[in-house]
Amino acid sequence: MELRQETELQQKISQNTIQAVSILQMGNQELEEYLETMALENPVIETEEKFMVTDIGQDGERKIPRKSYEDYQNRAYRDETAEKEDFRGEEDRISLEDFLLEQVLYMNIEESCASVLKYLIYDLDERGYLTEEPENIAVSLETDPEMIKKAVEILHSMEPLGVGARNLQECLLLQLRGKPDTELEKLIIRNYLKELGKNQLSRIAEQTGRSLKEVREARERIVGLNPRPSNYFPTGRFKEYLIPDIIVVKLKDYFEILVNDAQNARFHISDFYREMGSKVEDKEAAEYIREKIKQAEWLRQCLEQRKTTLLNLAEKIVERQQNFFRNGKGFLEPLTQREIAEEMGIHPSTVSRGIKGKYLQCPWGTYPLSFFFSVGIQGEGRKEDSADYIKSCIKNIIDQEEKKKPFSDRLIAEKLQKMGISISRRTVAKYRDSMHIKDALGRKEY
Repeated sequence: MELRQETELQQKISQNTIQAVSILQMGNQELEEYLETMALENPVIETEEKFMVTDIGQDGERKIPRKSYEDYQNRAYRDETAEKEDFRGEEDRISLEDFLLEQVLYMNIEESCASVLKYLIYDLDERGYLTEEPENIAVSLETDPEMIKKAVEILHSMEPLGVGARNLQECLLLQLRGKPDTELEKLIIRNYLKELGKNQLSRIAEQTGRSLKEVREARERIVGLNPRPSNYFPTGRFKEYLIPDIIVVKLKDYFEILVNDAQNARFHISDFYREMGSKVEDKEAAEYIREKIKQAEWLRQCLEQRKTTLLNLAEKIVERQQNFFRNGKGFLEPLTQREIAEEMGIHPSTVSRGIKGKYLQCPWGTYPLSFFFSVGIQGEGRKEDSADYIKSCIKNIIDQEEKKKPFSDRLIAEKLQKMGISISRRTVAKYRDSMHIKDALGRKEY
């Protein structure tokens, strides 16, 4: 009996941890929908009704957010309007996240595994990849690494094929799993992706001992695979009404940092149910109400912890990026997530989740929190320069070039060297491409 109680307690702690970590990494819009769903599932949670102009359709009818009809009572409404939704804008189509969560609803798996699986779905990046190491996830969720591996394997079996992959190579291989006569394709993906990207088919044929025709046919099948599981799902989900999670106000001698916690203000635990829980005579009903109140109180703690973590993160970012907040985008300093984690005394993965999908508004605009972190490159006799700063230097060099004789990437690298920034020609090309600037031949004016 004691062993059974201890096992149940361990599982409950794990479920609470998963919920806390999931809430931390939610942006404002995701959190808004999540609380609506929780209010539907837990009768003691009250949320003030929120009407927005963007919630009103052209016909004047208020649209029900997708997650608010995850319960069975509203499925009929969803079925009736599904055909209409196919003709609406991108923002009304189902997201990859919701598409995966709906699949979980119909899976016959234990509750603890389902909770981990939902966490993994929330942890996917914009491509549909799962880049966080399973070992780190296990540490964060305080659960068995084998449970994480099991959930990852289930995720890899879900539609669209390739979702949850760590990289492009694994994404393509997952799509070929179980398909007959694909050994050559798998071999090319594992060992010759770079050559394939350069269309070096003859070299692949020579090194694999296959004919050029076979390699060409394999290439056509590989090109037909989906490199991004998030393709065909809406990408601009919240662009129409982006709500910042953090607001930084520049005052005369200091910065005021505010966390947008509108959800916390709208979240209440029903006084009616609190009173009923202590007075109702039916023991089963009383236990049910007390359990729901406990769940709601834990949810409130998660919201408060999220707010505290975001505030601490924002304070550190503002402290380390003083030049940016005072002078603008060109003054961004090099900063890594590990540095902030060490200063705050937390795991780097906590910082990663804290900044995921979050936005900061300041006098210079609204930026994703990830914008304030960059990988520095060591310069000579000076501290690191951020990638953002180096890009601005490259752009300035190109702006000043003679258009009939534009600088090659090698010449740009040499000019950066004179400025104390030591990077390779290849890195220059990478930064230039990321700014959508053509190479020297493409910039030349005749």
